[in-house]
Amino acid sequence: MKGYAALFFGAILIAAFVLKEYSAGVGNFFTMTPWWVYFVLCGIIYSGYRIVTLFQEDREIEQRVIEEEGRVYMERIERAKAQESAQPSAEDDDAEDLIAAAGDEDHYHDDSNQNRL
Repeated sequence: MKGYAALFFGAILIAAFVLKEYSAGVGNFFTMTPWWVYFVLCGIIYSGYRIVTLFQEDREIEQRVIEEEGRVYMERIERAKAQESAQPSAEDDDAEDLIAAAGDEDHYHDDSNQNRL
């Protein structure tokens, strides 16, 4: 892309100077404009070209960073899954304790109802 853009702008400049010799309207434009205007126009074109290329490079760098962060995140998830499968979690133990306690409470309530009768 970089080489093609420079080639394109060079071709435009060459065509403009060739048209200067063959066209009276274009010739008048070139003779009426000061020489520094050409440098300003070239600077504007070059600035636009650099903005486009730097934007593309920045987008590629951001994409690489995002992919790297995603890879690190997925590795962390895989390690967490491996640790969970290797050892029972505390949540499972707590859940079993709550279920056992609920069963004891039901039994306690059943005993108290039988004593009332």
